[in-house]
Amino acid sequence: MRNRVAIFGGSFNPPHRGHTEICRWIFDRGLADEVIVVPCFIHPFSKSLEKFEHRLAMLHLALSPLPFPIRVSDIEREMGGVSITLRTIERLKKRDPDSRFLLVAGSDIRGDISKWHQFERIRGEVEIIEIPRGSESRIPNISSTDVREKIRSGRRFHEDLEKAVAMYIITHGLYRE
Repeated sequence: MRNRVAIFGGSFNPPHRGHTEICRWIFDRGLADEVIVVPCFIHPFSKSLEKFEHRLAMLHLALSPLPFPIRVSDIEREMGGVSITLRTIERLKKRDPDSRFLLVAGSDIRGDISKWHQFERIRGEVEIIEIPRGSESRIPNISSTDVREKIRSGRRFHEDLEKAVAMYIITHGLYRE
């Protein structure tokens, strides 16, 4: 049987407990044998992101305690330029042609299809794992935007993040402006 590899891409600005629970959800349901977490290098919609190196380091801190085969990949930095999902999928498939790839996407993907570059081609390349949101899921409803706003305004944010990620943010003075 071919190895099932789930690609979980995002800004991870910062990575929060919702992201770690998505990984756990995938393995708890036996949907993949491995998850590759891919932080975007340059956001296609010009979103302002914390430095790639910080987001990569925080992902390692957030995910390393999980007892599952999860890899954090810097493939989009390696490829350079704007992060395009289709290009990332094609590169990963080229590196590992014997695996079956799946793409992790929120259940809100249906409303965002028009924003995706060549979405029909993506669907032809990979199976999509839709992650349920809200009451239909145990995954906490946390957004990185809300976490950043809490940090900027001096409110408590630690409960939304793994402890090591919260300490990293404090130590490096991230998201204060």
